[in-house]
Amino acid sequence: MTMAATLTAPLKILGPASFRTFRCLWMLEELGIEYEHLPLLPLSKEVKKYNPLRKVPVLITHPDGFVLYESAAINTYLCDLVQHPTMVPPPRTESRAIYDQTVSVIISELDAQGLWIQRKHEGMGDLFTFVPDAVTHARKYFHKTNRALIGQLKQPGPYLLGADFTAADVLYVHCLDWSKTIGWDEKWKDDAAVVRYMSLCKQRPAFRKVAAIRAQEIKASATRMRRQRMDGKASENGNNPHSKL
Repeated sequence: MTMAATLTAPLKILGPASFRTFRCLWMLEELGIEYEHLPLLPLSKEVKKYNPLRKVPVLITHPDGFVLYESAAINTYLCDLVQHPTMVPPPRTESRAIYDQTVSVIISELDAQGLWIQRKHEGMGDLFTFVPDAVTHARKYFHKTNRALIGQLKQPGPYLLGADFTAADVLYVHCLDWSKTIGWDEKWKDDAAVVRYMSLCKQRPAFRKVAAIRAQEIKASATRMRRQRMDGKASENGNNPHSKL
């Protein structure tokens, strides 16, 4: 019996699937752990209650209420929780050391020093200030870091740590997808090995399920925004359809 089998209630995971929460939802699906998904936004009062940084994802266990944030930490914990034999290599092994190294590079270099800089100082410049030079440098650094990861992927592949799909691949695929949405995929989109790798990972049922959740959330958000714009225009014209409710 795995440790997960002893859980008396589902775990809670906070954050929309369109954020880094995607990584944890994917892992939960891979592991077959029952969970409750609450798509709470970062910076919200509800999220601040559990994470002083007011970021998502946040994992809450039951019944003890143990709280954990940061996607890489959550995913490693989940794999250890169910004692999965390959998703995270066993401790005190060279494979675990390479896993930890790979995750550190993805999180602290590819994400934090590359993708997140673009998000902060271009995509969210109104909040964090626009810094074009920082974004330009971040893009170059992203490509430099990704070259090293692609080299690792090709030796011997097909996954980052070799024959087995691991929690490191969850992080990496999410980052590559992120880079594609902002047009930073020009250095890897035509690399045959990376294209095969992405296709292989995205064919996994767990990925496809969470991608569908994300698509539904994005569609619902677009509908709400469209309705708000319509209501705003109606209010300007003195004809708010909700004013009499």
